[in-house]
Amino acid sequence: MPLARLWREHLEAGCPSDLQGVEIAGSDVVALDAEVTAYVSAVVTRTCLNTDERVSRRLEEIHRALEQASAHAPAPVATYCARLDGLIGAALVRLGAKTN
Repeated sequence: MPLARLWREHLEAGCPSDLQGVEIAGSDVVALDAEVTAYVSAVVTRTCLNTDERVSRRLEEIHRALEQASAHAPAPVATYCARLDGLIGAALVRLGAKTN
């Protein structure tokens, strides 16, 4: 699915209230969403044309944590984690990076 479409869907869906106070990848989920949102926004608007190793490592860390969280979470949370992870994957593909 195209990154811009995933991005719109994520913005429209919002964050489930079940995630209030939950920590994923060492960050409160609201802060994590903002972190990923800023990065994906830069990729979608083409203000970020490449990524440094630090950003790639952080996105890989978030990717792994989201996969783990979604495997053990109730449906609304798992759906959110999968959607956010899809954004990360699509952004990394757009930049030519690879996820593990």
